[in-house]
Amino acid sequence: MIVLHIEKMDNKSLKILFLPNWRVARLDKDDDSLQAPDKFVEGMPYWFFKHFKVQPTVDVLDIGQENWWRRMEHKIKFYIWQPLKAFVHRNRYDVVISHGAQSGLFYELLASLCGKKPLHVMFDIGGLNGARINKIETPLIKFALRKSPVIIVHSSRQLDFYKQYYPKLYEMAYFVPFGTDFEYFSDTTGNHATQQHLLLSVGYAKRDYKTLCEAWRCANVGNYRLQIVGDTSLAEQYKDCSSIEFLSKIPIAQLMSLTRRCAAVVVPLPEYKYSYGQMTILQSMAMSKPMIVTSTTSTIDYTSKAPGVLSVEHGNVASMKQAIEKMCLMSDEQLKEMGEKNQDYVKSHFNERLMAQKIEEIITKNIIHNDETLC
Repeated sequence: MIVLHIEKMDNKSLKILFLPNWRVARLDKDDDSLQAPDKFVEGMPYWFFKHFKVQPTVDVLDIGQENWWRRMEHKIKFYIWQPLKAFVHRNRYDVVISHGAQSGLFYELLASLCGKKPLHVMFDIGGLNGARINKIETPLIKFALRKSPVIIVHSSRQLDFYKQYYPKLYEMAYFVPFGTDFEYFSDTTGNHATQQHLLLSVGYAKRDYKTLCEAWRCANVGNYRLQIVGDTSLAEQYKDCSSIEFLSKIPIAQLMSLTRRCAAVVVPLPEYKYSYGQMTILQSMAMSKPMIVTSTTSTIDYTSKAPGVLSVEHGNVASMKQAIEKMCLMSDEQLKEMGEKNQDYVKSHFNERLMAQKIEEIITKNIIHNDETLC
């Protein structure tokens, strides 16, 4: 497990402990092949914290290396060692931020046993427990969160879920749209690849490739091809369709290059009542790509008003087929215009700076300073 530290630059800045539910690489110098959440570069602010108006001191405590213990945590679907270590060291910080209930639930349970604790901000990406409600798990979650940490969600419809099933938590829940690193993904320096008659779909989890492939097989796509990157599970089933190609996961730099060469990006999604797929959508839009996206709880905030997105109904082959055919009939000029409008839309509504500023405002609003003795 890696604890990463950024030197404090302002005596009045907050001290923050950040708990991501992924591995973070520690680097002496920047590496563009890694996205900002996945790397700590010595001497540089971490991820979206670089956009805070008052630069905080940030320590990053990741989930640690893969081993038998980590595999056990994956099976039980929440982390133990990371939040336990965070609990032990919490009194060094003004704020503890957990990214995901897998880390946040156990940390909050431990902290709730004390009379005083630093402000806890929990990003609820997966709907606490996959947005499931049952007689055993739900009361346990309510007990763990009975002292109501600040909760941030990236889908506005998750607030409806909180209001119905966790009304006490609803009072401390905020919708903050996810923001992508616009400068990183919009940069086309050195990339002058010719656009191909290719539709691209990316993702290895929570994708409805069955609907996409069924729609593609019966659609009039002309000389277009479809590439699915990250999931090859349907390759055998659709081997008779020569215009569909399945690729395994590829590095981010290669994926960005492939995205810039394609005509449009398709993000087919099942319906879950929490956040997923948003990074792929916003990153593709930042790269000026027109999109076909399933309308779901997770995507509605990001695509309903996007000027270059064709929305389809989830699980509806006919709806997907219609969108595919419409996209394939468009001229290169029309596709370019749609993509450029998407890029401008992301820059003005869903960039990383806007997300960071809203998070900073929430922390500032909720932070509590007092002289009570920490347990």
